[in-house]
Amino acid sequence: WAVGCIFGELLNSSPLFPGENDIEQLCCVLRILGTPNERIWPGMSELPDYNKISFPENPPIPMEEVLPDASKEALSLLKKFLVYPSSQRISAKEALLDPYFFTEPLPAHHSELPIPQRSGRKMRRVQQAYEYNIDAPLEDSLIDPDILAPHVLKKS
Repeated sequence: WAVGCIFGELLNSSPLFPGENDIEQLCCVLRILGTPNERIWPGMSELPDYNKISFPENPPIPMEEVLPDASKEALSLLKKFLVYPSSQRISAKEALLDPYFFTEPLPAHHSELPIPQRSGRKMRRVQQAYEYNIDAPLEDSLIDPDILAPHVLKKS
């Protein structure tokens, strides 16, 4: 669920469910995903606190209307994350194999990602000492852990 919320926020450039408190958050979810019922969430009426609050019946808003600029692959994956019953949500392992990750634009190779600039002379030397080659096989482009060892904080 949380990954779906973050993914939706990345697609939307703002939170999908921008509630200020628990109840407002729930109202935002119900407004977009629709009010759940026993048909789409079997056993929901047996959840603790189910009878403490009720909400008006809302039909779901199609994700294509909520995120009109998102690709069909992105929307398909988002819908697999934002499913009320947790047993029916896509797993992380399945999500990584979703067609979304295999359609254009493809994810960047790790060597294409920017290296954050750090203050301090030691870190600059490490960054300058290692050259990335985008054409190198992944196993040849990994940083030698011995280079980073002096900069890694040890657990105390």
